[in-house]
Amino acid sequence: MATILEALTLALDLHLAGRFGEAQELYTRILDVEPEQPDALHYLGVLAGQIDRGEFGLTLIGKALALRPEAADIHANRGNLLRGLDRPDEAEGSYRRALALRPDFAEAWTDRAFARHGRGDPAAIDATASMLERALRIEPALDPAREKLVDLLHARGRLRLESGQVTPALADLIRAAALDQRDADIAFLLGNALYAAGLRADSVIAFRNALALVPDFLSAALNLGIALAATNHAAAALAPLHHAVRIDPAHPVPRDTLALALRSLGRVEEADALVRPAPPPQPVKPDPKPAPFRRPRRRS
Repeated sequence: MATILEALTLALDLHLAGRFGEAQELYTRILDVEPEQPDALHYLGVLAGQIDRGEFGLTLIGKALALRPEAADIHANRGNLLRGLDRPDEAEGSYRRALALRPDFAEAWTDRAFARHGRGDPAAIDATASMLERALRIEPALDPAREKLVDLLHARGRLRLESGQVTPALADLIRAAALDQRDADIAFLLGNALYAAGLRADSVIAFRNALALVPDFLSAALNLGIALAATNHAAAALAPLHHAVRIDPAHPVPRDTLALALRSLGRVEEADALVRPAPPPQPVKPDPKPAPFRRPRRRS
């Protein structure tokens, strides 16, 4: 005969494996034997929220909290259920209680950040970023916090850059690039922000990173060439500009930019060849007087 602890461990394993029906049945059996088993009440409440029975889940978690009012994880999961039921103010209260009990609860900081971001106002974005940074200071390998923070900083950095807020955009994009070194678009936007801030040599590094991640990234190749030319490396600019032209031969901007770089180096004929339109193909006209047919001569 399995003990309550053994049964609870098995139920939780089934729950985490996504086998909700089997887990629910086992949690229920535990509660039949021990109706006030707080862990079974808690986990069954969480499961109820996962199968769209949030109100029932709140009832179960309320019973668990009555038995363990100082359990930070139960308060945090109550907040998650309330968030799923679109009750953000009550969810915020539960997260606050969880974090008051356990200030180093990284998952609760992350969940609270998700709830705060859902409100959508600019102040919410700043608060969300702050909470996610705190979660990552506690647990640097916490992927949900890192991924959410990268997305937030990426989007906010782009908006700030587009609206001319170069310094705040630069801060966002530097942090985003540090958190995710494999995102070519973040590297590209960071290059743009560095260039706009007058940090041309640093922008070269960022554009190179973007192009290394996505070799056919036209804008990264073009901007790398422009940045190199702006840092007095006109000869080195030719390679990325030629590459940009190869990526999209029909695009006029890379071709014109390459032509300017060539002219700056005195290579005027090559520049003119780039911008001079090719003559349209001419149809072959039939000869009005075709040569008479001649029989081949037999060699003697």
